[in-house]
Amino acid sequence: MPDDEQFPLEHLEAIRREDLAHVARSMSLTDLEKMKVAEEVFELHYRRRNRGDRLAAISQAVLALVAVGGILENAYQTYSNNVQQHAQQRADQERWAREFQRAQAADKYRAFFETSALATDAANPDKRLVGYALLQEFVQDHDYNAKATLLLEQALQQELSRDKDPGLGEEAQSAITTILRSLSDTNDCKALQNAARSVDLIARRLGRNHDSAEATEVFGLYVRALAGRASLACGSLEEVREVWGPLREALQKNPGLGGLGPKAPTAAEAAVRLVEILRDRCLAEVEVAGSSDCPEIFARYAHHCAVQATQKNPKACQILIQTSTRLAAKQASAGLLPGLGDKG
Repeated sequence: MPDDEQFPLEHLEAIRREDLAHVARSMSLTDLEKMKVAEEVFELHYRRRNRGDRLAAISQAVLALVAVGGILENAYQTYSNNVQQHAQQRADQERWAREFQRAQAADKYRAFFETSALATDAANPDKRLVGYALLQEFVQDHDYNAKATLLLEQALQQELSRDKDPGLGEEAQSAITTILRSLSDTNDCKALQNAARSVDLIARRLGRNHDSAEATEVFGLYVRALAGRASLACGSLEEVREVWGPLREALQKNPGLGGLGPKAPTAAEAAVRLVEILRDRCLAEVEVAGSSDCPEIFARYAHHCAVQATQKNPKACQILIQTSTRLAAKQASAGLLPGLGDKG
């Protein structure tokens, strides 16, 4: 077959059909050689093209890995930045919290210093009265409770020393009442126990000037403030007794503090007298005061008496329960009257 002749198409069809008979019968050796050379050329072309495709695929894979690596690096950098930012924010918050606490502590110290200056102003009784009232907040503060209590106890001693006249003057009574109210205005039963021990100041004062009327008045204020508050601030009857203990002992050693005769009372008799003083003070208070915690005080004491398996002092408990019932009736009556007026 000449070189310039076209390769017969039927040969290609026979090859596609894998028709061996046609190939053997119709194709010459030259045609077969040409076919073989053509196949080799196409094979080489196919290999070269596949090699190029593999290189392109590898290149694309490398580029994809680089891209993924960049994404991961950016993600890690973002995460690292967020961690550092959060850590910095926490550090800043902690630093500002410490600064705030320091500033708060400094403000509290300055306020306590200024309040102390008012409470110790010897020339101005009105400033002292304001200082005593403001110290009430520091009695409630755990950090300043001991300092405020000590300052109020010293103030009480000084107020008693300033009052030279027989009896208890109006100015001294106001100051002492405010001091005792500040001393007792706490939910810390231990603080009340510490404050109750300062009752010895009254006994020493009574020993110096022998003014039983004044001592009885101040002791009554003590009983109303401390023994009254004990039922609200103390959780158990044993804790309440720790507050009553110094008052009872002072009364046993100095019967005149409770208006008793010269004979020293027993512990039970002294406890009954304390209950009577608290009762009389509260009954007088609810008659003139718009609001009073006396009903709650006696309700708590009556509850303590009711839950005791054995009452150590039945007479004292009887007074507490009767007074609680009486105050509750007064409270209910006072609450009922406005309703009746509205209906009328």
